[in-house]
Amino acid sequence: MPRLSRNALSAVMVRSAGPGNYVDGNGLMLRVRKSDTRQWIQRLMIHGHRVDLGLGSADLVKLADARKVATDNRAVARTGGDPRRSRVPTFEKAEAVCFAEKRDTWRSNSPAHNWRSAVDRYVLPKIGGMPVDKVGSAAVYEVLRPIALAGKHATVKVAGAAITAVLEWSRINEFRAEGSPVETVRRRLPKRVGGPKRHDAVHWSEVGSALARIDAGQCRPSTKRAMRFTALAAGRQVEVRRATWDQFDLEAAVWVKPAEATKTAKSHRVPLSRQALDVLAEARRVTRGALVFPGSRPGAMMGKTVMTQALRTAGIAASGHGFRSSFKDWARQHDVDQLLSEFALAHVEGSATVAAYARDDLLEKRRPVMQQWADCISA
Repeated sequence: MPRLSRNALSAVMVRSAGPGNYVDGNGLMLRVRKSDTRQWIQRLMIHGHRVDLGLGSADLVKLADARKVATDNRAVARTGGDPRRSRVPTFEKAEAVCFAEKRDTWRSNSPAHNWRSAVDRYVLPKIGGMPVDKVGSAAVYEVLRPIALAGKHATVKVAGAAITAVLEWSRINEFRAEGSPVETVRRRLPKRVGGPKRHDAVHWSEVGSALARIDAGQCRPSTKRAMRFTALAAGRQVEVRRATWDQFDLEAAVWVKPAEATKTAKSHRVPLSRQALDVLAEARRVTRGALVFPGSRPGAMMGKTVMTQALRTAGIAASGHGFRSSFKDWARQHDVDQLLSEFALAHVEGSATVAAYARDDLLEKRRPVMQQWADCISA
């Protein structure tokens, strides 16, 4: 009969081991991910079911402490108890583990930055110290309502998604019986006051000259390319700033924005004009990394005010988002079918008629529209 390993790891191994799982004993093992995060895991049989318990980061929990916790857990489980009941983590501790696991799946730094910004500022100060099995609708409402009242609806979305991820992680690990109440809470949050926000825009006939003034200015080449691409694609600034190369099928001339990268939380395809493909070709020659239009620091996303500042420096009284208004006005003036222009702007939720056709995004019918728009502002 093979001998069970006991105390197989050393402190040096814990610090230096490469990606993989390393068994120590009493079900305790060290899990090292490709991102070099190091997590203590204990595998136990609890009430006849195999369960993997997270015992914390190996950067924070010493080997000797992990062994002691593993020994205590095993003793509780062998006598028919459930060590998890006395180990329900606080939301803050669960969030740290969940964030480390999620970070390995993100293809750029942007999702991690947005998560940390929203969670550190709005979520942890309110519910960080609560056990995860006690975080209910009332607690989530107290977190999200002030953000909604401030009109920061994008932050509501990010904070809500983070809370959901942590609570779902907790449910999967059997620290709580229920899922996340975030969607229920969001339906009860205050809505936007005074209708949708209007963005300053130049007349469609002046978009081309505005882009020429920016090209002649002193801003970074990546900013100039981002500005031109935003106008050509009638895109949202944030979606352009977050755009990564894996979203583009250059042979098919399509930009496929994944659901998690869009305002509507739905995947959206954008047919690319010849001019938009030219911008991407130029960016491909000079950029490195996942981001198409990177910021000033290597690997970092462009700042959210950079494009607006470029317009201001060029003496243009408009926002980058205003190019979408310019496109919409152009479409009206040139008898473009309203359904096609709404799909081009990804305004699926704004109209019952548009929503009814959401099963077909009319990509090929939109392609000549985007080419005509590109020809208009590039003449």
